[in-house]
Amino acid sequence: MKRTALVLASLLALPFASQAADLSYSWLEADYVHVNPDDFDNADGVAVRGSGELGENFNVIAGWNRVNVDTPLVDDLKSWYLGVGYHTPVGDQTDLFTDIAYVKNTTFDNDGYGARVGVRSALSPKFEGAAWLGYEKLDRTDGNGSLGVSGQYKFTQNFGLVAEARVAENDTSFLVGPRLSF
Repeated sequence: MKRTALVLASLLALPFASQAADLSYSWLEADYVHVNPDDFDNADGVAVRGSGELGENFNVIAGWNRVNVDTPLVDDLKSWYLGVGYHTPVGDQTDLFTDIAYVKNTTFDNDGYGARVGVRSALSPKFEGAAWLGYEKLDRTDGNGSLGVSGQYKFTQNFGLVAEARVAENDTSFLVGPRLSF
């Protein structure tokens, strides 16, 4: 089912590609995050994420988040990641992308990696969308496969509003926040 969703998103994006604006891989973002883990109550928090283009097809990615949880042992879950990405055009304004990152959960001193592969497309001059498959594996935890989608409405070439949803084996989450592209 996850492969079908990715293929469908790719096919839907291609007809709109010729009328779209350029995709930026250099951006900063601040987000409100909502997580619904399978074994705990819902949690809310904040995230700061960014990407910086390195040449024509590569980019560096980084992010930090803090999610407030209501458990007897922990008040906040904090983590960060740092990695690299690769993107290549598959249409006029559609890219196939992949990224891999080192992931560190500082609350439990647990680390590992995360990876994604997906498609991103500028569907119009004001809107872009993406869909991907992801996987994250930290020490002392089971791997967590996921399917994600995101969209960005661009108020200007450099400022937009991003929304993202992710359904994973162990949780579901969404985030929303402003993005500054440069």
